[in-house]
Amino acid sequence: MRRLDRINLLLALLLALLLWANRQPPGDPAPPLTGLDPAQVSEIRLLRAGRLQLALLRDTQGWMLTHPSVQRARPQRVNTLLALLQAPVRWRLQDNPADLARFGLHQPLLTLSFDGTMVHFGAASSPSGQRYVSVHDRVVLIDDAYFRIAGLPAQHFHEQH
Repeated sequence: MRRLDRINLLLALLLALLLWANRQPPGDPAPPLTGLDPAQVSEIRLLRAGRLQLALLRDTQGWMLTHPSVQRARPQRVNTLLALLQAPVRWRLQDNPADLARFGLHQPLLTLSFDGTMVHFGAASSPSGQRYVSVHDRVVLIDDAYFRIAGLPAQHFHEQH
């Protein structure tokens, strides 16, 4: 074996040993935003500035859009809203905040209600990509994509014919 080959082999072994020594134990998965089972939810309501923008009801045939118009809803689109219930929490404020304005939650931008469980969307965080949300008086950070999905117009949920 040539000297250069031995040095490369030694360096590869040292790198492997270093990577093995610095490996992270598998972390616990992030806790979900709520304990609600999406399959059990029967009503979803979306409010913007306190005004109803969207209402959906589950019936025996699937989901029905009941506001702003009455028609069948696209199941895939409703499932995107239901995914919010299991959104991984990226950070949680340890104490209940006295000043919700700090997180943009004193007047939420959007509120989603799942069978009465309210999810309030506040300000985007820094760095970007996450958003402050409150559920059951807990302030947490979740991925901002859920806010963008929740803010889609009602016609996004109409079933296509």
